[in-house]
Amino acid sequence: MEKVAVPERVARSSRRVVYRRPEWRVHQFTVGAGGGVLCRAAALRLPGALLLWLGGGEGPAELGAVALGVPAAEGRAALATPLAGAGATAEAAAALARRLAQALARPVHVCCGAAFDRFTAPLVERGLIAEIKSRPDCFQ
Repeated sequence: MEKVAVPERVARSSRRVVYRRPEWRVHQFTVGAGGGVLCRAAALRLPGALLLWLGGGEGPAELGAVALGVPAAEGRAALATPLAGAGATAEAAAALARRLAQALARPVHVCCGAAFDRFTAPLVERGLIAEIKSRPDCFQ
């Protein structure tokens, strides 16, 4: 086996590597209705923000629409915009991102991997609120 020459500047580096614990925290949960799984969800808590993925109850994980919600100053409503995707799914993701950013007072990215209709969307949101109230450390 041949010996590989290492450049001298790399071999004599005085930099110190400091290992830190990751600042991301992942919390996975499901939202059920009528005895079945309506939605799978994952909350990634980042330093200063939250990324929430909502997917269908079965099948592979997909990414259909992404939206960003940002809390506004005192006395104003939060703002939101769709970043990827189109149609009703992107608008629903933006609306949810706006409400979550206002409630949590931090930027929230909402990624929807499934389309929820007018019957299932309120159930998913109600289950999400219940999870936020029961595990606030995973969302703050």
